[in-house]
Amino acid sequence: GRISEGSGEDPYLGSAIAKAMVKGYQGKDLKNEFTMMATVKHLALYGAVEAGRDYNSVDMSKVKMYNQYLPPYQAAVDAGVGSAMTSFNDIDGIPATGNKWLITDLLRKQWGFKGFVVSDYTSVNEMTAHGLGDLQAVSAQAINAGLDMDMVGEGFLTTLKKSVQEGKVTEEAITIACRRILTAKHQLGLFDDPYKYSDTSRPKKDILTAENRAAARKIATQSFVLLKNENNVLPLKKDAKIALVGPLANDKNNMLGTWAPTGDPQLSIPVLEGLKNVAPKAKITYAKGANITNDPELASRANVFGLRVDIDKRSPDAMIAEALRNSKDADVIVAVVGEASEFAGEAASRTEISIPQSQKKLINALAETGKPVVLVLFSGRPLTIAEEFNLPINILQVWNPGVEAGNAIADVLFGDYNPSGKLTASWPRNVGQIPIYHSMKNTGRPAPAHQFEKFKSNYLDSELSPLFPFGYGLSYTTFEYSAIAVDKKKIAQDEVINISFTVKNTGDHDGEEVVQLYLKDEVRSITPPKRQLKGFKKIFLKKGESQRVTIPLSANDLKFYNSELKFVAEPGKFIVFVGGNSNAEMS
Repeated sequence: GRISEGSGEDPYLGSAIAKAMVKGYQGKDLKNEFTMMATVKHLALYGAVEAGRDYNSVDMSKVKMYNQYLPPYQAAVDAGVGSAMTSFNDIDGIPATGNKWLITDLLRKQWGFKGFVVSDYTSVNEMTAHGLGDLQAVSAQAINAGLDMDMVGEGFLTTLKKSVQEGKVTEEAITIACRRILTAKHQLGLFDDPYKYSDTSRPKKDILTAENRAAARKIATQSFVLLKNENNVLPLKKDAKIALVGPLANDKNNMLGTWAPTGDPQLSIPVLEGLKNVAPKAKITYAKGANITNDPELASRANVFGLRVDIDKRSPDAMIAEALRNSKDADVIVAVVGEASEFAGEAASRTEISIPQSQKKLINALAETGKPVVLVLFSGRPLTIAEEFNLPINILQVWNPGVEAGNAIADVLFGDYNPSGKLTASWPRNVGQIPIYHSMKNTGRPAPAHQFEKFKSNYLDSELSPLFPFGYGLSYTTFEYSAIAVDKKKIAQDEVINISFTVKNTGDHDGEEVVQLYLKDEVRSITPPKRQLKGFKKIFLKKGESQRVTIPLSANDLKFYNSELKFVAEPGKFIVFVGGNSNAEMS
């Protein structure tokens, strides 16, 4: 569930985003009232909990840890992040909040982190449930491990004096923790003005201004991913007759996404309103068509921060019948479906990540009309939508777009913005494929690409490939890659190689493309991934226009952590691939 809060499956992309976020939050001067101290979280491995269930255990080799999970954290530290928060899971059997190797040896000594470390909410206390002793024992373990701040749990407040008296904690350890927190307050200018961030006049002038709403709308459009556009149904004509259906089509409560309990969903723009704003000449009929789910227990769990799932008093069949009646004279059907906002996020793990059955029934009924159908799909995570993908429909993934959701979705549906978003995580065909990601390793018995072969690493009942690969995303136009070249065939440890290629817009619309460069290490001292992302650029091309793109690679980009956890670039042969997703074929 918490993938909705993250940056996806790739360490290179995650590192780039981490650096950008630290820069965006902290700026150049933490004393500036328009900045804030960033916190990198959750340190570490929280994305690898067993069974995908929040707060669960993690068991991972150091090689995988250093090469795939730790790079974004280190990138945030290198960018000067002021604070770090520990994760709930254990690492090598020791909870992160009391893990001296993680907090002191890795974070502070190896990476040179100078800020303060805070626990997650009551994670000090929860070390007791992990089985490591009473509150006094785990509080002592945490501060001795290097933790500086105990969030909410009050174990530090109520037990450390006794632990000092008993010789279990030194006064120096407490002094160091206090110094780090006071240093952060000094960096933020709180000694000069303790109330500088408590200006009650700022919300009215800084939040939901026209400028900020326009930015929110633009950012949302750029995040959408076009997954399927059969027969170029999209973009829609602004004078079309549109049957708008679906439980999220006229819904304000699920636009903001997870972890927005202080946001006012009633200030958000629903899809119905957005379509009318952007295409006032369109003839739009609306029907709910289905509930997000018909399961009252699931609905109650999703309504923890307010109404997110409203189960209609009408029967499911009656709602579908109304949707079909409204669709009878339409040129196109737009079905707005998917997850409620609280179906993803913290403590929102699911064992089935398909579209709920109530909505599947509606989608199938709409597809059977024979009319063009556009699925506008909401979710906080990758979903298993192989069944829907195989229907004669079109799919625009919009995640949880925020306060300007309806306007942004309409901008893309009607072609005012040509979608350019790319997937930051592979989408599995089914849950049995999980974990699935583009940088997986080969086995000694790799399976053929498109056929089953006994005694190879296959499934009996499914293809190996994901439904959508990492980096995937269509456009209303098409792009052609050609003429790849490298400026040198060999580089030394201190040199850079430039990979150049041509991208041409071969379609009928102006558009943006995120060009991606992947690397394959042919031979090395530990088994290499099939390929790794090592560069990307976003370019804009008018229809018919070409552009020569160059992406540099240094020896540092070829480095990895070997079996001795040394960061090395070994001599060897490397293949580069460029294209529009991780299945890039031009090399």
